[in-house]
Amino acid sequence: MALLKLNDFYQPDNLQAALTILADSGGQLRPLAGGTDLVPAVRQGELRIKGFLDLSRLEELKGIKDDGREIHLGSLTTFSQLEFSPLVQNQVPLLAEAASTVGSPQIRNQGTIGGNIANASPAADTVTALVALEAKARLVSSQGTRIVPVAKLLCGVGKTSIQPSEIIQEVFFTALPPGNRSGFIKLGRRKALAIARMNMAVIITLDGDFITRARVALGAVGPNPSRNLTLEGVLAGQRPSSSLLENFVSEAEREVARMLGPRPSAPYKREAIKGIARDLLTRLFFVNGQVVA
Repeated sequence: MALLKLNDFYQPDNLQAALTILADSGGQLRPLAGGTDLVPAVRQGELRIKGFLDLSRLEELKGIKDDGREIHLGSLTTFSQLEFSPLVQNQVPLLAEAASTVGSPQIRNQGTIGGNIANASPAADTVTALVALEAKARLVSSQGTRIVPVAKLLCGVGKTSIQPSEIIQEVFFTALPPGNRSGFIKLGRRKALAIARMNMAVIITLDGDFITRARVALGAVGPNPSRNLTLEGVLAGQRPSSSLLENFVSEAEREVARMLGPRPSAPYKREAIKGIARDLLTRLFFVNGQVVA
């Protein structure tokens, strides 16, 4: 295993000090959270930087909070903390489900939600859930603060609009309304340890027997996880039923075919999306074989 060859390593104990160091580095330092993606990239020579700015001591980047209107996740929140948080499990179960599917237990204990966003993988599990939740990121630098939707931070495979002087302080989103159901599903090469070949997050809001709003996000079928308005339109205004489920599955296959075009993975993913779409909507629509409205 190659040794890391870095000139600088900083470990500040407050956010203001971290931002000053980052600003003075001229873009040569990379913020380090869990390091589950960043450290291997540097070790393998895929990323060349001067050094790391270790964020692990920054209390300002930690914690899961519900302020009564929005849920706030510090960027250093680990996948394990998301998976086992009673607040997340009760209020946004799709995010707990997504976190539970990431890598091995060791990776879930170490990897962070901020790092998952900054890594900008096409298959980032928690990012697909965050995109469905319409989450926003609070970015801080020595120059101030800006708030950007997570979906708009993503600019392609491994690319974001995060500036070299910025740190993700937190991610936040509006709490889901009463009458919602949500879920996340992932298809990987091997159970538990796989990077997702495809994932899906769905949120539906019901008023009586009808779906008044739907949010659908897909991962690993484009450069970054993204909302799919066509699939959302299939669900909105409809009553949960077996026929609606099958309509959604068929449209999901067509959408994946459209998004992937002639790529070699397209035939596999066209079939795979049918399975995960059917499994997820069955879970959201039915209990013991009966439609639950």
